[in-house]
Amino acid sequence: MNTLDVKLRLNNLHCFEEGDGIGSAEPYLWTVFFKIDGDTARVSPALALTGTATVRSTPGNQGDLPNHDVDPGENVPVPAAIGEFRTRLKPIPLEQPVGGVEEVGGVVGVIAVLMEEDNTPNSAIAKGHAALDKAVRESLDALVPTLNFAHQEPTDAEIEQMKARIGAAVTKAVKDDVSVWEWLGGFGNMDDRIGSEVFRFSHKELERAGAGGLEIRKRFKNEGDWELQGRVTASPVSTAVGRLQVTLRGIPAAAAVVPVRVTGPGFSKSVGRSTTLTDLPPGTYTITARTFTTGLPGKPTCRFHTPDLPTQQRTVAVGQTASVSVSYTSEPCGA
Repeated sequence: MNTLDVKLRLNNLHCFEEGDGIGSAEPYLWTVFFKIDGDTARVSPALALTGTATVRSTPGNQGDLPNHDVDPGENVPVPAAIGEFRTRLKPIPLEQPVGGVEEVGGVVGVIAVLMEEDNTPNSAIAKGHAALDKAVRESLDALVPTLNFAHQEPTDAEIEQMKARIGAAVTKAVKDDVSVWEWLGGFGNMDDRIGSEVFRFSHKELERAGAGGLEIRKRFKNEGDWELQGRVTASPVSTAVGRLQVTLRGIPAAAAVVPVRVTGPGFSKSVGRSTTLTDLPPGTYTITARTFTTGLPGKPTCRFHTPDLPTQQRTVAVGQTASVSVSYTSEPCGA
């Protein structure tokens, strides 16, 4: 099973019928992306899934889509800030292999809530969005312990139950922040939920789909007739890579410097602390360490820091970890 580079993209909202009565519709979109994979989850010796989900919330409330006056037949592009999630989906390891099986697949997805703006105060909508993020995280973390080696993915019924819990939390948060005076001032015309959906994709589905990926398409026939569109693609992370362990000594912990630069085949990065660089193409890497000063010039705190080896080279091989170390010594600036 491969580690996958995943791009999940909701890119368009099509309006068949806006359904807002007099005037045009003003849709907006909430999204919460998630994954459950080897980054934060494991399968225990009891064959139960342990760990937590990775959840990424997005900005945006009323007015987060570029068209605020939507008529039938129009397409509304979804900005990448709220519609795109790029991540690496890693197989979930078994702490104790079973019959030669050492890992199981993960899952990646997005929860989308499509709303139509009326007169709900923006502060209440913001609280609803925050409640959505919190409810998604709590619901997914509660779901993880219910999964196991024989039940690796949630059923449709479990997803529907999760949607109901999340929806109730959002509705309560919005209602709790809307006063009777605001409700009357808006003639009781609060923002409407056009629809919501959980789009989820398993490791196996993504691998089977290949480079073309899978289409995302959901039609909501509520408060008009709308369709949310997108695509998820995944590609195996190259296994023909290596690692470089960089150990730095003598750099003050409080120093805001990145004096060491690592360059190689299609790669360049500056570092200021010990680290291990991963997924490096094989080849020769040059490690360049520069001098730097700390403290204020002309003051007793000023010190001049010098690397023991200004330039080094290391060869990174496939599946191997090369190592390099740089040690700094210091002396007073006026020495």
